[in-house]
Amino acid sequence: MMKLFLLCLLYIQVFSSPRDTVAQQHTTGYVNITEADTSAGILILVNKGHKLPEGYRPGDLVPIEEAYNRAAMNLLRKEAARAFANMCSRAAKDSIALWNRSAYRSDTVQRELFENAVMRSGTQSAEQFSARPGHSEHQTGLTADINSVHSSFGNTPESAWLKENAHRYGFIERYPAGKESITGYRYEPWHYRYVGKKAATYIYQHKITLEEYHEIIRNQTRKTPR
Repeated sequence: MMKLFLLCLLYIQVFSSPRDTVAQQHTTGYVNITEADTSAGILILVNKGHKLPEGYRPGDLVPIEEAYNRAAMNLLRKEAARAFANMCSRAAKDSIALWNRSAYRSDTVQRELFENAVMRSGTQSAEQFSARPGHSEHQTGLTADINSVHSSFGNTPESAWLKENAHRYGFIERYPAGKESITGYRYEPWHYRYVGKKAATYIYQHKITLEEYHEIIRNQTRKTPR
């Protein structure tokens, strides 16, 4: 009986897909937390398992162009802000109006938002749509909530345009439908993250998340001969 159990365990370890591995790492939420690697630049991974250093604030935050902003929280890192403006400008030529409604947030602001979400919905529910302080992508200065923060945005022409074109400007839909077990958050069609054109195009073409992308990169690094 023990021999059969060990054989089953070995089968699971050998044949589990990378996607299964990533999902297992993130469905459990805020456990085994490590510090986010700020040296990764625009590819930094921030989620329930990767926390930013206390008080982290990017040094190159700039305001989003006024034509594409309708919010007080209007800062992005310089490269992301430029790409965001280029994306919105291109969309306008296609009769698609895009604007920022929430970009960079400090951990102090995120703490207030999270605590309010917990008061309204309870901790378990809040953690499906609101990040704890230090765990929010908004603090990286690489994320913008676009036009709306309601799931119905996913049914609009603006959302359709973003799904098909955002990667051309270095942005990805960060929390897509069907990937909740990997990202740890509900579907958010308005939440776009800047990762650069190369990574964004790969993620778009392979229909994966940033978590899965990082897993692929790690696996490739392990296999690279020294």
